Amino acid sequence: MERRKVIIAEHIHPAGLELLQRETELLYLPDVPDCQLADVIGEAHGLGVRLARVTAELIAKAPGLQVIAKHGVGYDNIDVVAATARRIVVVNTPKANSVSVAEHILSLMLCLANRICAANADLRSGRFRTREDYVGVELQGKTLGVVGLGRIGSETARKCQSGFGMNVVAYDPQLSPETFELTGCRRADTLGQLLEESDFVILCLPLTSDTVGMIGARELSLMKPGAYLINTSRGGLVDEQALCRGLAEGEIAGAAMDAFVKEPPTPENPLLSLDNFIATPHVGGATKEAMRRMATDLAGEILRVLRGERPLNPVNPEVYE
Repeated sequence: MERRKVIIAEHIHPAGLELLQRETELLYLPDVPDCQLADVIGEAHGLGVRLARVTAELIAKAPGLQVIAKHGVGYDNIDVVAATARRIVVVNTPKANSVSVAEHILSLMLCLANRICAANADLRSGRFRTREDYVGVELQGKTLGVVGLGRIGSETARKCQSGFGMNVVAYDPQLSPETFELTGCRRADTLGQLLEESDFVILCLPLTSDTVGMIGARELSLMKPGAYLINTSRGGLVDEQALCRGLAEGEIAGAAMDAFVKEPPTPENPLLSLDNFIATPHVGGATKEAMRRMATDLAGEILRVLRGERPLNPVNPEVYE
């Protein structure tokens, strides 16, 4: 294969870089600002990104571009419509981090249920309330509500069913009845039904025009006062102002988020001042194992496209029709 030019615009595991260096002319620019990417993309045939925005304007600057690869699952930072119009295939790495994100969700669930972060913060600041102030709840026998039963949602459901003895109800209108039955989860007919029944609600779905703001004041009002909300997908799924009010007024018991509308969130974000809220900076899939898999999967997909092969995980398969 002719050595094509590939740009990796942000930090990835060296294992992925090694694969690309064997067959391509690699330009590695970890943590490059978007404006600099526009200056170098002109001769690129392949592009790999994590959070950098790939706009229609950026795509237009690369007449030879054949593939845009997302390091991770969510691709809302890539203008897929513009790429498809140019017959540029967009790929992602959906299998690489599902275990890591599922385990991160479990970590947040346990921290919320056992008030671990609040207790830790109190001890570090020299405070200690009565032990009754740190009483938590068990996961066993509780109901987990999974919104979005893809790889991460299914993996989390399995772990909660077998590991914690939880009951799992799920809402995913995109999933066929046959596939749904294989998950072993009880199906909720509506999102409202799931919210009303669940003790823990996790969001495991992409940010689209249909899902933006799907958890707002109305949805929070449907949840149990003792329930917890966890979002490790995309910040725009949750109305942050409504969540802040709901937590402050005790409408729900607590929440945890790994993704925000503005990332990283500023210290002034009111959610960060609440004792019943836990935040992590979009690191749900950031384990050593997942970072290596995402990098090698990304490299493999880029190489397949540049070789003239069909990738394993095209986001816009219509470019091959």
